[in-house]
Amino acid sequence: MLFEKAVPHDARDAYRRDAQASILGGIYTGAIFPFIGFIARDRLGASVGLIGLMTAAPFLGHMFALFYANAMEGRRKMPFVVWSRAVARALFIFALFVSTPLAFAVMVAAVQIIATVALPAYVSVLREIYPDDHRGRIMGYIRVGLAFTTFLATLLVGPLLTVVSFRYVFPIAGMVGVASALTFGTIRTSPVNRDYARNHQKPMLRFVWSTLHILRDDLNYRWFAISVFTFGFGNLMVMPLYPVYQVDRLHITAAQVAVLASTSTLVWMFSYLYWGKYVDRRSPLRAVAVNVLMVSLVPFTYFLATDVWMLLPAAIISGITMGGIELSYFNSILYLSDAGRESQYQALHSFLLGIRGTIAPFVGAALVVSFKAGGMDVRYVFLIAMGLMLLGCGMQLAAVRARAPA
Repeated sequence: MLFEKAVPHDARDAYRRDAQASILGGIYTGAIFPFIGFIARDRLGASVGLIGLMTAAPFLGHMFALFYANAMEGRRKMPFVVWSRAVARALFIFALFVSTPLAFAVMVAAVQIIATVALPAYVSVLREIYPDDHRGRIMGYIRVGLAFTTFLATLLVGPLLTVVSFRYVFPIAGMVGVASALTFGTIRTSPVNRDYARNHQKPMLRFVWSTLHILRDDLNYRWFAISVFTFGFGNLMVMPLYPVYQVDRLHITAAQVAVLASTSTLVWMFSYLYWGKYVDRRSPLRAVAVNVLMVSLVPFTYFLATDVWMLLPAAIISGITMGGIELSYFNSILYLSDAGRESQYQALHSFLLGIRGTIAPFVGAALVVSFKAGGMDVRYVFLIAMGLMLLGCGMQLAAVRARAPA
């Protein structure tokens, strides 16, 4: 397996299985998700509100994570990861019967809600199977395989969708995604100490209250959470506008969607090698600050774009930062969390992510509607979003200088 010799010997078996699951996961991801917004708007005529629903859907799942994390206490985490992913991905079989934008939006929303609920369990599994001082790099190696197969699948499916309906492509890709989830489940994890778990598990309300108190008691995490919330709100606010702007204003085609997405994925693949080392050798909070600053340029690129190919810089920036944000957020939670409370910190992070992700896309959709009603160019929504993102970035930079030396 590629990069295996760079992985510590006792983590190699887990790495091989994780890499195999990621290769299959990349096929699933690349064949479906770059085209969801395009199909919803161009093929099915979905409204901005329905696209907002699909954008918000994974964040609804994040909101449930706070309660789901408590249900996992004292139990093996792997089954929660495997079955939530497998069930979610299997739902794409219903693409065979989709004929309206509402049905398409509900299907996509259900997939994303179910898939995101088990994120705290996934964090715990990765904490167990990979050593702290190599985790960032190992995750980077894993994501290279994921990104490569995502790139290939996107490049193949883009032209394919001009002659074959998504109703046939999505179910096949969904089954490949199920195979990926089951492959990940073959990774061996340690048995749970039932007696310890029984003595330390909290009732639901007490667990939720204890988790929310992290914001009160942990100053470093509170500052991190506020800055990420502000940046993320601006970023998610314009997510529903991107496919609408591409289709309505720039008249994008499925093949052009594939080229932009493949460019982004190709850059994403190589960026993981850099960000994995960066996160391990320097503060993950510093990596967050650098990445959010770069992401702030994406809505500005859309503001300036008058042609599809002017979106290439945005695709490249997105590729550079997708891996950086994933690795830096994940490792920042572990960096800030108290030992033994990683699931709680991740659950709180997911809960806050859920709040902003559930609200922000609909705020963006409402701004688009109000701008159109007032005769204003919707492009200026991109500038509003950029302003919020830069504010969050400034807060994050201040946090890095004050609290996160390398």
